[in-house]
Amino acid sequence: MKENIRQTVTKATFEVFEKMFFVFLEPVEDTPFKYDSVSYIDFVGRASGGLSLMMSRGLTAMMAENMLGCEPSEITEQMIEDCSKEAANMVCGNFLRKISEQDVFNLNLPQYAPMDQAAGKGLILSGPDDVVVHFESEDEHLQVRLAWKEAGEA
Repeated sequence: MKENIRQTVTKATFEVFEKMFFVFLEPVEDTPFKYDSVSYIDFVGRASGGLSLMMSRGLTAMMAENMLGCEPSEITEQMIEDCSKEAANMVCGNFLRKISEQDVFNLNLPQYAPMDQAAGKGLILSGPDDVVVHFESEDEHLQVRLAWKEAGEA
């Protein structure tokens, strides 16, 4: 099941970043990287869990520029936060729809924080069973981390 979840979250991430942000990701091995921000969303339904996107500053700026059609000089911190939260919302929703079209999941509002504030806000997933996928695009970095717990699991 874990490999199916990994493949599904990878596909969901590719689709959202290509279609909504015009960012073309490449999967990469786990390499040490200092991320600048995190967006996070959690969900309940047949399973419960959360999804976090840890991103480099350049990637979030690229997302905002492409999605909003802005010049780099026009991008604000609020635009970056909004695009980052929307990315978490869309990747999670796309993933859950692919996992089960018939089950209903309730998603909470996405949250966002710079990395130096994320742990204090509870936005960092770090479970031993989390599914983690790393991506790059134009030397910018993304880590997708998914915590998934089937209903009834301890």
